[in-house]
Amino acid sequence: MTDRPMHSVPGLFDKLSGLYADGERAIQEGRFADAVARFSEGIGLDDHFRQRYVTMYAQRAFAYQRLGDHMRAIPDYTRAIEMEPDINKAQYHFHRGMCFAAIGGHLEHAVADYGRSIALHDGHPGPFHLRGKILTTEFGRHEEAIADFDRFLAMRPHPEVFQLRGHAKLLLGRGADAIPDLVESARLAPDVYTDYLLAWAGAIAPDDELFYRSMEAVLRADPSYRPYFVDNDDYRRFYGQARFNAIVGPG
Repeated sequence: MTDRPMHSVPGLFDKLSGLYADGERAIQEGRFADAVARFSEGIGLDDHFRQRYVTMYAQRAFAYQRLGDHMRAIPDYTRAIEMEPDINKAQYHFHRGMCFAAIGGHLEHAVADYGRSIALHDGHPGPFHLRGKILTTEFGRHEEAIADFDRFLAMRPHPEVFQLRGHAKLLLGRGADAIPDLVESARLAPDVYTDYLLAWAGAIAPDDELFYRSMEAVLRADPSYRPYFVDNDDYRRFYGQARFNAIVGPG
């Protein structure tokens, strides 16, 4: 026995168990504000109470996150990380990283949390996806991002990850290497932006037929892409060619 309220206040264990169960039920039913209320009440009574090794802090953090209240979720995930066994911490670092990314201005913290999650459990693809995405799109660390995408895609296919890996390769000037990734992304989830990246890959590979075919598909689907083709050094060698002019049309 300890001097914790749960052990010293008659009937408190049953009350805490009921609050925990009500909070879990509220999460399952999508009533996240109700879940926050139940877990907050429980934390106020005995903040070390847990079920199946999962604290009320972890549960409330998830409810806050689902409500979009990332600022409140972050300290709750921090408390859960401090209090719970390692087997749970990888998930909490991953979710705290997503919260840091969501609030803006804390991408280094997000990357660090994704790294901690991977160090604790490298069999979950999510941290590789999100860390790689930040590394390539925000920090220009394309080689590191590609390594993360490689790890993710070894576990499961995903159209955005193929697209991101292809784009990172393009930014490194590896057009021919990017093409298979972008083709696979387009196969899994057809998308105008992926077609645009295929045109770019064709231009620098070089694969002129792929460039023209993809450019035509892009402009047929979304003419607003036209300025990206007519004012871009990677496409300058096509300027003046009859086929290029026929596709882009008059200025």
